[in-house]
Amino acid sequence: MTKTRLPSLNAVRTFAVAGRHLNLTSAAAELGVTQGAVSRLVQALEADLGVELFRRSGRSVVLTAEGARYHREVAAALARIEAASRDLRENAAGAGLVINAIPTLAMRWLIPRLGGFQALHPEIPVDVRAGDGAVSFADEPADLVIRFGAPPFAGAACARLMEEEMSVVCSPAFLRRHGDLRAPAALLRHRLLQHSTRPWAWTDYLARHRLELPADSPLPSFEHFFMLSEAAASGLGVALLPTFLIREELASGRLVEPLADRLRPEQAYYLLWRPGSERRRPVRVFKTWLLKQAAQDAETT
Repeated sequence: MTKTRLPSLNAVRTFAVAGRHLNLTSAAAELGVTQGAVSRLVQALEADLGVELFRRSGRSVVLTAEGARYHREVAAALARIEAASRDLRENAAGAGLVINAIPTLAMRWLIPRLGGFQALHPEIPVDVRAGDGAVSFADEPADLVIRFGAPPFAGAACARLMEEEMSVVCSPAFLRRHGDLRAPAALLRHRLLQHSTRPWAWTDYLARHRLELPADSPLPSFEHFFMLSEAAASGLGVALLPTFLIREELASGRLVEPLADRLRPEQAYYLLWRPGSERRRPVRVFKTWLLKQAAQDAETT
């Protein structure tokens, strides 16, 4: 059996970097070696292959026809080795995930379900962070992001996680004091509480009933849904809240729905990830698990 003879991997990598820069000094700077070391490794590779790879002009070089062909092949091969090595490291036991989610959704929906994921995949630690702004994976350290909106999301792949319906809610004491909340028109006589990122919600709800907020209506605003929920439960006014985030309050009676109809926005909750990152096993299995959780939740409501 003939023994396969491979050139030095260090020499091949040095040649690939030098061929990309076409300058031995720049290649040396990237590799962290001297320009002389780069030159010696390339010469050793040429001697091993029996082919001239570069034509030299001072510190600059030009690929020969054979060198250009060889460079294309080895650069692609080294890129595959790098990608395979990166995937192996990232998929190793202990490689974790960072999930960035809307704060109240993380508190009320995601975190209560994480025990199920950890039981299935104890080898994947999950770090949950809060956020609700625009996503740029160039700056965002998260592996997966949950946001409310509509595609496309710039620079991100996405999957629809769940739709939203919003309930008109207030405290039982508020309803007892203001027993006239039997029709949407009655809302205009009371303080309406809003979420700071959903200033359109009340406008949309009232428009469905051919009603309009007076232009001078001051609406108290709250940054997070858990704040808005607490404000409504404390009797500060009437709020529009995502129903799935206030199930406990509705079940316990802290919040009540004086009106039966609910607002269903055109936007929805989406799971976002950096294109290509689903090749990582932790990203892939968490994404599959989370979408299944959302589908099961939709079936039971």
